[in-house]
Amino acid sequence: MTKTFAHQAAPIALAALLTTAMLFATNALASHQYRVASAAQASTPAVAMAVQHVTIVGHRANA
Repeated sequence: MTKTFAHQAAPIALAALLTTAMLFATNALASHQYRVASAAQASTPAVAMAVQHVTIVGHRANA
């Protein structure tokens, strides 16, 4: 092994920092979108929504 511990630890630390930063950024974006959607839903009056029911029928071929 020609690399020292410091040379090996630096990329791992940077990867962990980048991963953490991306998780926090994704959480912030999702939280913002949730607040916008929640506010939009609260401002619209309640409407009747159509409900769709799906029946799946499967057939097995005996080969």
